[in-house]
Amino acid sequence: MKVLDKIKYVIDKIFEIISTLILGIMTVLVVYQVVTRYVFNAPSAYSEVLSQYLFVWMIMFGSAYVYGSREHLTIDILKDKFPPRMNMIVEICTNVLLFAFILVVCVWGGYLYTIKSAPQIDPQLSISKSILYCSLPITGVVTLFYAVYNSVRSVFNFKQHKRDYGDELSGTA
Repeated sequence: MKVLDKIKYVIDKIFEIISTLILGIMTVLVVYQVVTRYVFNAPSAYSEVLSQYLFVWMIMFGSAYVYGSREHLTIDILKDKFPPRMNMIVEICTNVLLFAFILVVCVWGGYLYTIKSAPQIDPQLSISKSILYCSLPITGVVTLFYAVYNSVRSVFNFKQHKRDYGDELSGTA
């Protein structure tokens, strides 16, 4: 479990830093866009398209990070009332279903769509549109790790007679 905790810590820090950087860059781009549009009456198409690309990346990185840190919106009122063994089973089943969905839709489907869109060139940025879509399989792989981690954590907590309840900070208690 300690090895998985260390791997998760590193991935979390990387995703925190990347998401923060993307948000900062997007903020600068949008402010630049507003200034060029309303002050100079000459909107910048580059900043608009680039901020859209970065927004997609931020959403994908942010959603993977939030799932991994277990801060996503969830309704635990029923699950928290289950006995410990049933709670563990529900947690594992949920993560297995999510794993299958992410593997098929995000990783495999995202990979295929990224390959399919590789020849398409964005007219404003002159880069391949696959750069936009490759965020899906990249964050999908990380979400797969988080699903495995959450399942292992659930079994570990069950064996240690510990239990995760709804998190008061995320509004799910």
